[in-house]
Amino acid sequence: MKAPLAAVTMVYNEAVFLPVWLRHYAPAVGMERCYVIDHGSDDGSTESLPCNRIRIPRSPQDDARRTRALNAFCAGLLEWYETVLYCDVDEILIADPACFPSLKALAQTRQSACLTATGFDLLHHVRSEPSLDFSAPLTRQRQLLRFSAAMCKPCIIRAPVTWSPGFHSIEGLLPQPDPALMLFHLRYSDLDYGLERLARTRAQPWCNSDAGAHQRMTDTAWQEMLEAMAGLEIEDSTLMENDHVLSSWRDRVTQEGKDRAGDSYPIDLSLSGNRLWLLPDRFEGLF
Repeated sequence: MKAPLAAVTMVYNEAVFLPVWLRHYAPAVGMERCYVIDHGSDDGSTESLPCNRIRIPRSPQDDARRTRALNAFCAGLLEWYETVLYCDVDEILIADPACFPSLKALAQTRQSACLTATGFDLLHHVRSEPSLDFSAPLTRQRQLLRFSAAMCKPCIIRAPVTWSPGFHSIEGLLPQPDPALMLFHLRYSDLDYGLERLARTRAQPWCNSDAGAHQRMTDTAWQEMLEAMAGLEIEDSTLMENDHVLSSWRDRVTQEGKDRAGDSYPIDLSLSGNRLWLLPDRFEGLF
């Protein structure tokens, strides 16, 4: 008999985000079912982890190679687990508490070969919000959300798949964001740490000089981008399945996937909301 759900991520020197990731996923799936692929961390952040740690040699950033390896690793775990979720260390998956009591319940109820999340960036409004205390629940410190098609990721699988680099799509699968599965992207949740992490990704070796432009921006460009996103107007949204505002964005992702079915990326990764939404009360304190 297989265990219900395993969680997988891959890290390099993630002393801030890795504890947040484990704090969320260990209760959701069990610490013994969390798998951290350690790509040569040397800052001590992966020493004495209470979960499963798989060490691989440090090498230049190569998203295609990374994706091939994780395709194979997650496929292997499916020999022992009914479902496997993969997400980056700065991505938090939540089952909408209005629909399901837990991620495990959602994964066991949905019978699709793959579940695609409804994705959001959690934003830092620098002028009104202090720096994050990453040891405390983030959803009690940040309230602004922006819809992001790039974060509508196919992230929970029941069968082996072939993810595209960046894990934004799966070969042969049209995107159809699940209204009860939410992905909250933390990359833009704190200005100071965002710039610190940017300095690291900008300095690390890359196998392709043209890859990862969004991870090698200048500090000024990155800060201006964050402030522009967090400065959008706020509109009402409940984030419920029947909310017409959010539904229209999910429908847009699905339709674009049909229109671009032959492309490597069946959605425009730059497609993002033109308004902000406030995090509903039912999500407060969940991560």
